[in-house]
Amino acid sequence: MLRRSFLQTGIGAVVVSQAASDVSFTQRQNLTGHTRIHLKPVMTNMIHSDVWEGPCRFDVQSPSEEMAAAEKRFADWTAGIKANGFGLDPSEVKILEPAHLTFSEDFKLKRNQLNKIWKDISDIDVFFIIPHGSSIASFDIGKEFGKPVILQGLNCRTVDICAYSRSKGLEFFVPNSDKEFRTLISLLQARKIFTQTRILFPTDRGLPAVASVAGINDPEELQKRFGIQVVRISYRELANEMERMMASAAETNTAWQLARQLIQGANKTYLEEKYVVRSMEFYNTIRTLMRKYRCNAFTIECFEFCSSRLPDKWNITPCVIHTLFKDHDIASACEADLGALLSMRLLMSVAQKSTHLGNMFLRENQLVINHSAPGIRMNGFHEPGLPYQLGRFVKSGWGTKAVVDFMNNTEKRVTVARMNPTATKLLLLRGTLAGSGGWDNDTLGCSVEAQIKPVDSGDATDFVRRQQDYGNHLIWTYGDYAEEMVQLCDMLGIQTEVIS
Repeated sequence: MLRRSFLQTGIGAVVVSQAASDVSFTQRQNLTGHTRIHLKPVMTNMIHSDVWEGPCRFDVQSPSEEMAAAEKRFADWTAGIKANGFGLDPSEVKILEPAHLTFSEDFKLKRNQLNKIWKDISDIDVFFIIPHGSSIASFDIGKEFGKPVILQGLNCRTVDICAYSRSKGLEFFVPNSDKEFRTLISLLQARKIFTQTRILFPTDRGLPAVASVAGINDPEELQKRFGIQVVRISYRELANEMERMMASAAETNTAWQLARQLIQGANKTYLEEKYVVRSMEFYNTIRTLMRKYRCNAFTIECFEFCSSRLPDKWNITPCVIHTLFKDHDIASACEADLGALLSMRLLMSVAQKSTHLGNMFLRENQLVINHSAPGIRMNGFHEPGLPYQLGRFVKSGWGTKAVVDFMNNTEKRVTVARMNPTATKLLLLRGTLAGSGGWDNDTLGCSVEAQIKPVDSGDATDFVRRQQDYGNHLIWTYGDYAEEMVQLCDMLGIQTEVIS
């Protein structure tokens, strides 16, 4: 592959281009590409049982005329949906068959009407309701099925329905434009992705991590509140799979191919090819285990892992595989820090971009984020990747890591995020990238650095001070997504603090 085309596609695209197994793995593991929102359009209409006039009926039709008009209205609406799909991307939203529910002057939806929805209920994520005839029918649908409801446009009826339904604890939304509607759908999709997160965590020690104690350390509570699952496996199982990988001629050949293309695409490489190969063998090992346990996120406790001496035996560190996974929209975090991982999952879903994770430092009132786990696709999963170099983590020459120059990018606005240890709050920073470090340097250890200042104050001290309640590792990407992150967290019952 030509170096130019490699840089345009990024690391991740090259890795998945090699074999059918790579492609199938990515398709299964990439939540955004696989997890769609299932939207059920519903129209309600009132059909009277007789003819009379009164304060709610001034243009009288017979019941048969009302039914004919309602059915035509529904048929026209359905045809429009099938023609343009609400203008939504079908890869992100599955639009189910529209349903027409009618009621009479008792304003009650009968069982035969509700059954039109019950038959599809297991496939429904959210309703889109056109509330002709009354306000109460939409409330009854939301209450009966316990699913979110979207109403179209701010008007006298939709705000009436929404206010009453929310006062009863139901989830109703009234987007007032196509843009607001698309944003809402993307946030509902991000929430669904978040709640389906299943994390592979190799460990013999468990939580808390020895050096990231402020991560989220109660997996049972995560599953209870959000449905998120943490799958623990032993180092023995990890080692057995890695040893099998290294002993297989076919697997080794695949790793060599991947390593060669990573090196070919790099602007500069500071380590020998054989060490990149070992990193690719470890990458394939984790992929295999993720497939086995149906996981779509990954973390490992760096200090525990180091103490096991397995990295020294295999000549690897986890750094570059975090980069590869994130570039495929797979949350992957250092040091078993679930707070960082879940912050990453939220921000990547909202921004549709890869991220950088790092330790926090406060230097001359600037926020400094430093770790060797940058994303390459930080301009977007479907956009050209950033130029990168390949560095070494340890003095003896191994430990593949990606290095990028964050300042070598047009976009300088950034969003920084960190979830607290109880997964009840998210800290956000609206920032501007002011500098970066690590590029063109053969620096050992964690060496990829972003220097960020808040947009308004220019002083990061208040943000760093707030980290006393949140913890260390920070996640960031290019662009301002603070507003969308606040909306998403509100939908998840997570409080937010925004500093700029």
